[in-house]
Amino acid sequence: MFVTRNTEYHLRSDECVGVRDRQTGEWFRDHAALRLHAVKLPPVGKDAHWLGRRIQFWGSQTDVLTSEVLEVARPPRTSLESYTSLERAGEIAN
Repeated sequence: MFVTRNTEYHLRSDECVGVRDRQTGEWFRDHAALRLHAVKLPPVGKDAHWLGRRIQFWGSQTDVLTSEVLEVARPPRTSLESYTSLERAGEIAN
């Protein structure tokens, strides 16, 4: 999970599977970064090197550039229930 000023970006490998508003805690279901792939991510164990950088997500139709990363953390297990992959599978409501 990469935390920016206003948003949390949850990734599975390099794919963005969840985006949450930090102020409200609400999950975005139509955020442009969802289902896109990050161009470059830090190697495992080198997360601190990513602080202050921006993540770029790419796709065939659009690209997204985040604001600066403030924190890198492992998301709580309860977050998994809200990821878009589960929504698409019909396991959570839109």
